[in-house]
Amino acid sequence: MRLLLILAPLCLLLATAVDPALGDAQGYGVYRQHPEALQWHAVLLHTAWALFVPGLLALLAPIRTRGVFLARIAWVAAVLGLTTFAALMAADLWILALEQTVPDDAVRRADEAFQALSWAQWGWQVPGLLGWAVALVLTPVAAAYARVITWWTAAAALLGTALYFLFAISPLPLSLLGPAVMLAAYSVAAFRLTPTPDPFTERASRVCMIAAPLLFAAGLATVPGFSPGLDGSLAHPAQAQASALLLHLAWVAFIPVALHLAPGWLGTLTALAMINFSSLMVGDYTTIAAATSLDRATAERVDAAIGEYAPFTFGWVLPGMVLTLLGLVAVTVMAAVRRRARWWTPALMAAGVAAFLVLGVGPLSLLSPALFLAALAPLTRPRPEPALEPAPATA
Repeated sequence: MRLLLILAPLCLLLATAVDPALGDAQGYGVYRQHPEALQWHAVLLHTAWALFVPGLLALLAPIRTRGVFLARIAWVAAVLGLTTFAALMAADLWILALEQTVPDDAVRRADEAFQALSWAQWGWQVPGLLGWAVALVLTPVAAAYARVITWWTAAAALLGTALYFLFAISPLPLSLLGPAVMLAAYSVAAFRLTPTPDPFTERASRVCMIAAPLLFAAGLATVPGFSPGLDGSLAHPAQAQASALLLHLAWVAFIPVALHLAPGWLGTLTALAMINFSSLMVGDYTTIAAATSLDRATAERVDAAIGEYAPFTFGWVLPGMVLTLLGLVAVTVMAAVRRRARWWTPALMAAGVAAFLVLGVGPLSLLSPALFLAALAPLTRPRPEPALEPAPATA
């Protein structure tokens, strides 16, 4: 959506403006001194990267021939990498909870334990950072090469990205320079852009209609002992990390499905909710890191502290969970209204959501992804093109 190309860098500008860790204010203990500012910074920063995902996809949608190879790489980087990068902003809230609970040396010990988790490194940090960079660099280049935007606009977007990379933690107002240039560049791009259906998102959605329920099933099946509790995670930490990553990837795979079945604001809002929901899986890693580096009672107090942050709860967690589950049903209802699906498709999706809420985690929880698969698999067949009316005979 064009508006998101403006809102994304605007949120980035606001997030940078309220960042309490700028200039010389680095190191453990800074968040403790500015808890409210840090909460808003983390939520706004996550929101900025989340908004960039559908915004950049809208910029890539008109590309058909020129720049199509670059566009496909940027598409994957935005959906998978940028979504994963947005999730990592939750770690800042975890650091804040640590700083409000334990001394700085314990904060450092827990943070180092989190950084050392191999699944966190290769499943989240590496693809997140790489996808963030590739999406923000290749998207304006591909769009300019395809003549969707001008090269001047692309150069300004790249300049803003470079300035943000160089000065993101510099003192104000220098740190605002990158987001301000990005805001100007992407605003110009948004006004120039004409909303266009994306055939690649449609093709990708057919793959994801199968992949998303299967990844969801794999994530539920690998929860240690079919129990989401801390005991299972500590007994089988690698399996718990793998399960969280699979669940994250499942919700990521649902993003193109939502954008295809309900193009417009409904699909976009559902996709944004899925980005929020998928990012909550980072909490499994922070919980393991805290429990293995601190005593259990302290780790539980840290988890409880995170739940008390209002911007996180009401600006991130609840919209992610509620709108994702409602959106799964709503986008299939929209598809049925537009005759892209039969009416039993939203009925099966609603049954799958109900199974997920009622059955929780356990062997029977696999019924939920099975219902999702039964609803979406028939939609993977390409729709037949309408037959052309024969031309009237002429004398």
